[in-house]
Amino acid sequence: MASVVLTVVGTAIGGPIGGLVGGLVGRRVDQAVFGGTSSRTIEGGRLKDLTVQTSAYGEPISRVYGTMRLPGNVVWSSGLKETRSEKTEGGGKGGGQEVTTVTFSYSASFAVALSGREISDVGRIWADGKLLRDSAGKLAVGGVLKIYKGTESQKADPLIEALEGQNNVNAFHALAYVVFDDLELGEYANRIPNLTFEVIADAGGEILLSSIVSDICELSQVPSHDTSDLIQIVGGYMIPGPMKSRSALEELSQIYHFDVVEQENSLLFRTLDRISDITIISDDIVGPARKSKTSDKITLNRAQDLELPREIGLSFIDPDRDYQTGHQRARRLNVASDIVRQRAYPLVISSDKAKSVSEVQLDLAWFGRETVSFALPHKYADLIPGDIVTLNIGSDPQDFLLQETEIGQQGLRCLAVKFSKSSLDRNSFSDSGPVPVQLVENLAISQFFPLDMPTITGWNAISPLLFWAGAAGVGKWDGAGLFISRDNDQTYTQIDFSRADVVSGVVENILNDGPTAYWDDANELLVRLDNPIHSLAGETADAVLNGSNIAWVGGEIIQFQQAVLEQDGSYRLNGLLRGRRGTERNVNSHVPSEVFVFLTQATISAAGMNYSDIGQTRQFKIVTSGGRIEDVSPINHTFGAQVLKPFSPVHVQGTRDSAGTLSLKWIRRSRVGGDWLNNADVPLGELYEKYDIEILNGTTVVRTLTSDVPEITYPDNLQIIDFGTTQASLDIRITQISDTVGRGWPLIISV
Repeated sequence: MASVVLTVVGTAIGGPIGGLVGGLVGRRVDQAVFGGTSSRTIEGGRLKDLTVQTSAYGEPISRVYGTMRLPGNVVWSSGLKETRSEKTEGGGKGGGQEVTTVTFSYSASFAVALSGREISDVGRIWADGKLLRDSAGKLAVGGVLKIYKGTESQKADPLIEALEGQNNVNAFHALAYVVFDDLELGEYANRIPNLTFEVIADAGGEILLSSIVSDICELSQVPSHDTSDLIQIVGGYMIPGPMKSRSALEELSQIYHFDVVEQENSLLFRTLDRISDITIISDDIVGPARKSKTSDKITLNRAQDLELPREIGLSFIDPDRDYQTGHQRARRLNVASDIVRQRAYPLVISSDKAKSVSEVQLDLAWFGRETVSFALPHKYADLIPGDIVTLNIGSDPQDFLLQETEIGQQGLRCLAVKFSKSSLDRNSFSDSGPVPVQLVENLAISQFFPLDMPTITGWNAISPLLFWAGAAGVGKWDGAGLFISRDNDQTYTQIDFSRADVVSGVVENILNDGPTAYWDDANELLVRLDNPIHSLAGETADAVLNGSNIAWVGGEIIQFQQAVLEQDGSYRLNGLLRGRRGTERNVNSHVPSEVFVFLTQATISAAGMNYSDIGQTRQFKIVTSGGRIEDVSPINHTFGAQVLKPFSPVHVQGTRDSAGTLSLKWIRRSRVGGDWLNNADVPLGELYEKYDIEILNGTTVVRTLTSDVPEITYPDNLQIIDFGTTQASLDIRITQISDTVGRGWPLIISV
């Protein structure tokens, strides 16, 4: 006898269709393949498994088919990373209050396992229910996402290797997972949020039912199976971990209406919307001799209304609700029953399909309230549970679905349930309900301003620094990271991050040469700001002298008193101080359309550089927080380490004696401090004091002298050696020497 092993469980949940799977497979196959008689109980996954992210050791690994939204399991984390940011504003040469604001931000790097089956891609990602990554790959917050698709040959993640050691990292072969690198956590209360992922396991997010069933059979080591009849398209399905194959097939069969039979040591899967397998001749139905009518040879049982469901509810994964849980139900009115049956499926189906399935299940439950038992001669011995037979009861033929068959000496005894394939043909319509549209706001493009310049405040920089600023374009902007490539645009390393949007613009006139020792009232700047929401404001002369209104213009650092907004939207800047902080060398070299950057301690950042970077052209990328480094074009910049270069000397005095010997004295300037203090010299700012003095003949250096004090003598005998005679006039270049970067900015004079 082949028995209906799952009839009780299946029928209790979903009517007679629920009793087909497993129940229509012989006991031997059921025990050997679909779970056996082991006392271990493993339940199938519920919809709750699709909502909560875990990080527990030993959690089961899901197998994803089609497209699903699921949480995954955190399998590695670096812990929280704290970043301290400090910005100082105010103060200046004349004193005043200086305010330093210290902020802390947090990020985390971690890996999340998604599927034990190879996937095609990861689409959208939600964090605490809010969209973190859109379908185009844009992240709503800063960080980098790497996707490992679960191939057998995938390599270990380099970030995890860097932190854990190369020999201590699992490559997670055949496991699809993602790695977040420094995901910013400010939006999520500085913790790793509950993440759910749109996992695309097959091309186009869809898969044939036959492929899923075949995979389940192969996992169960079924040597032979035929799934060619299962041609339905499945939007998405998930096996959340260890479960009986029988349970998985049962879930699928209740939605897609198929059964399975053993046939010549192979499993044959058949859809239930097929025509009857055989029509049984009335005369072949075996009965007592005194019973001549067909109806007398068949025992009919009819379930009472109170035993049947009034309502069947179905929970599912609704793609029109961003793969959140949907629910549809079918109800019968004016019936005596109050039984409500609910079932949840980890299946992606439309709300229309779910409505149709719930109605089909309810119809089959009521239509199948009639069961029949009868006997057939041995020639029908090939009939097995799951076969559809047609019987003539009364005047009309009626289809029945065999549930049990038992061969005895008298023939084949059969138990069948009333069935009609027309009950499977439902095309219902329903509404998924409103779902708020979530979008990752378009990221602003960041503009990069490399400002290779000295410190503005005069503090002592002792290592190479690149001052830089970032300006936000239109869109979301929560800051930008600065990346450098030292291998000619091959790989990039982040060296800094700024959350400050600098005020920048373009100079619409050419700034002429002007004085550097006093106010330049003859020249003005016409500036058009890049961002119309930004503005400039005038300051008093005292405020400017105390450090207000500083700007970078084509390599020259200037300050301004007046800022007048013109009718055309540009600003007219007057009352200028020129060549500030040692940039007087650029006062007479301005060109059209120069960059204007407003310098404040809050908006200008300092990125640490290597000594090996000095004098080298590097590639830089400024990446908006949440953006991808691959989407940003590199910018070439030659790093001059001007932050470490000594300023050029000033106030050179030259005298000659009667023999023609030239004596020179000058005053050094310091890149550190620089305020005029009573009875005190400015700080040296270098490890030692040293100068190179070059004697020029046109552009040719004929002699280089050195000194460790701000004075030098060029004797007449050396002049005769260098020029043939003593010189009444000489061109001389004087530079102070840095212990780290060598020569500073030169002073060229004629004496």
